[in-house]
Amino acid sequence: MKKNLVALAVAAAFVVPGVAFASTSSNRDTGPVVFGYAQITGAQQFGIPASQSSGLIFGANRIRLGFKGEAVPGVTYFVQGAWDNAGIIGDGLNNGLGSNIATKGGQAQLMDAYINFAPVPFAQLQVGKFKTPEGLEYTSVAGNELTFIFRNMGQSLLPGRSAGAMIHAGNVMGTGIGYAVGIFDNTSLDNYTAFSNGNTFGGGQGHLLNGNGKYITSGMLSYSMGPLLTAEVSGSMGTARAYHGTNKLTSWNVGLSGGMMGIKYGAGYTRTDGTSTIGYMNATPNSVGTVNASDWHAELAANLHEMTLTPDWLDVEPAVRYDQYHVTGAGTLGNATVGVNYFVNPNNPHAAEIQLNYILATRGGSINNAYGYPNGTAPINGVAYNTMMLQFQAGF
Repeated sequence: MKKNLVALAVAAAFVVPGVAFASTSSNRDTGPVVFGYAQITGAQQFGIPASQSSGLIFGANRIRLGFKGEAVPGVTYFVQGAWDNAGIIGDGLNNGLGSNIATKGGQAQLMDAYINFAPVPFAQLQVGKFKTPEGLEYTSVAGNELTFIFRNMGQSLLPGRSAGAMIHAGNVMGTGIGYAVGIFDNTSLDNYTAFSNGNTFGGGQGHLLNGNGKYITSGMLSYSMGPLLTAEVSGSMGTARAYHGTNKLTSWNVGLSGGMMGIKYGAGYTRTDGTSTIGYMNATPNSVGTVNASDWHAELAANLHEMTLTPDWLDVEPAVRYDQYHVTGAGTLGNATVGVNYFVNPNNPHAAEIQLNYILATRGGSINNAYGYPNGTAPINGVAYNTMMLQFQAGF
């Protein structure tokens, strides 16, 4: 009880100065701004067993629509909805366009809904549903600004989105140092992650008014030298459904990215220890006990237009990435991606672009245990077979 009162008092301490600051400023109309984008994607896999269907499939990787603005000076809001499988079940493409029939994939989801109080820039309070602060690419690169069609497979090892509160800041006092620390409900609200857990609420007076006393805590420390280099270290702690008396769950991540003169690079490593077994992470035949898993990736891209090698009408960017996902004692899945991006307008590259990716998949170890029979299951953003993908994107 005392801990809960202290937490509420700390949150109030950040909000009250912001309210006082806002009351002295004009309440001008500052929004909302409407934004959105669509990614229409086609995919074809190769080497599928004869017992399974094989063919070209059309879908939508992401379809997003949202609103953002400033309620009063110092208080901003952000609301984003999703009409796609990347937002709903995490598999990226199949039936991504949904359906007008509720039982045939006609679903939508509120991806983000949060309010940010900024009484001072070096200590801001964000509350609502949003991404927990772990993973450089996951937290800093929007879905319509990715170098590749899919993010790296390490996303399934992160807490992802949850509901909670976070204190954060970027470039504190001009030092290039940023930080974030937050506490969230004891489950990821993104499906098929290591932190997905249905045991969110406790008993007592109404499930929505009483928690179970367990939480996800996440934190990140970053340093930026501008476009040349950004580096971060982050981690999370939570609980999973207990197997054999243990329910401790931890994850941590290190990452870096940057570039100059058209060259872009990025790399990262993520590890999760103690997660309960789910789907592609089964380390024992009976799917019991806890498992440890990790992912590392490295990528490189070269924008030929920014390097002054192509004219304005030919803004192309070849890119390569290697991504390896490993389940301790089970197996390894490697995805090597070769891609090229075409931006219609170099001055607004992500407003309209075309992405072509070819993903080469390699599997090792006890892949039946790691990826399920008949070796067709993979982590979020991973593929178990060689895959060609073509994506068209437009947004506003």
